[in-house]
Amino acid sequence: MNPQQLNLDFFAKLLRQRTGLNISDNEQEKACHILENRLRELRFNSTESYYQFLNEGSVKAEQEWQTLVELLTILESFFLRDKGQIKILKEQILPDLIQRNRSSRRLKIWSAGCSTGEEPYSLALLIQKLIPDYHNWDILILGSDINTKALAKAESGLYSKWSLRDVEADVLSHFTPAEKGLFALDPAIKNRVNFRQLNLLQAPFPDYQINEIDLILCRNVFIYFTPQAITQVIEKFTHTLKAGGYLITGHGELYQQNLQGLKSHVFVESVVYQKHHDEIFEIIDIPEQPELPSLTLTETLQPSTLEATGTSSQATPVNTDLSPEEHYAKSIQSAENKILDLLDFDANYELAKSYANSGQYPIAEKHLQAAMNINSLNGKPYYLLSQVKELQNDREQAKELLQKVIYLTHDFIPAYLDLAVLHQQQGETQKAAKMRANALHLLKKRPADEYLEDCEAKVSDIIRHLS
Repeated sequence: MNPQQLNLDFFAKLLRQRTGLNISDNEQEKACHILENRLRELRFNSTESYYQFLNEGSVKAEQEWQTLVELLTILESFFLRDKGQIKILKEQILPDLIQRNRSSRRLKIWSAGCSTGEEPYSLALLIQKLIPDYHNWDILILGSDINTKALAKAESGLYSKWSLRDVEADVLSHFTPAEKGLFALDPAIKNRVNFRQLNLLQAPFPDYQINEIDLILCRNVFIYFTPQAITQVIEKFTHTLKAGGYLITGHGELYQQNLQGLKSHVFVESVVYQKHHDEIFEIIDIPEQPELPSLTLTETLQPSTLEATGTSSQATPVNTDLSPEEHYAKSIQSAENKILDLLDFDANYELAKSYANSGQYPIAEKHLQAAMNINSLNGKPYYLLSQVKELQNDREQAKELLQKVIYLTHDFIPAYLDLAVLHQQQGETQKAAKMRANALHLLKKRPADEYLEDCEAKVSDIIRHLS
């Protein structure tokens, strides 16, 4: 069955209407594969009958929508994700909210699109540090997601070593080893977070629980949404926030969105949005294609600058077949390519880490590829790219990259451990055991102060994991 037979466009429209999720060009093959499997498993003879079933509104149809959401979304997060935004929360946003609410001793925080729970639990850990007498406060920390499978994992409070990567010892102290190599979150932290299944697009809020929120985090959720769905959800978020409350999204996710009722605070690490203290504002409709600012596409550098750079003063002809939007995109791409050419290995690598932490994987991959082109014998970009690929569920590519890391840097212990996890997930127990044995051999062979930087911070945790 080919994509035309599956009528993918109609399915994508249904998905957008129901969940706000958008099927991007590079996800169409995956969506077709999922549809083929669902038609086969449920014994539907045609896509039309399957789509009619999805529109029934029956209990079985609701269950099927939940299955589709689970198949189409990636369950991936980790504790204290995006160090820049965590810094803003810890040093700016939360202290401001705590100070403003000190008389009432009430605080309401919502992690919208919380996936498997690492984000709301991270907030609970931050709150404990910042409010010594938190037991005397009325604090709501809510995590919501459309995916019930993700919420089930969140409510268990059990996490793998992968979810605890790059966290400090004080955070690890809140976890104890559990079954199957997992780590259990301290019940004292776990019990402070409530979870709730919620469709951001369809569910009406503010409601009995979600109202007068001080802080909403909705990070790396809108990357899956259409612009129209983002507009609808942002409007509801704005009504749900308390006057002066904050909204934090993923980097660049609200680009070209109308943010009436919200003002922007630009930090070095990120942009934060705050609801105006004057709550009276008018919501207006947003056009499907926001009008771009007028661009002078034939504008050139001044002659003096051109002489200094050796560039011809003749303007580059404009391709009149391109729309203004296409010209804009082309100029942005050209600028990005020039920037990549100017950056050295370290700059590309650091930028890649920042983009990867914020979930902007395609941009991270560009910088990692640039770093590899500059120095193909350094294992660091290959290792980071393996993590990005695993976040995207491309385990085979992740394995190949980890093998490359081991070839380039044979004593880099995290690569062996990550490769062991991938082998274990695919049922290759002997290969997994071999990788762990190699890691243990290297661990015993070398003193801690000779480990590579990424390994050194995790030595104690590795010993506990392997013992």
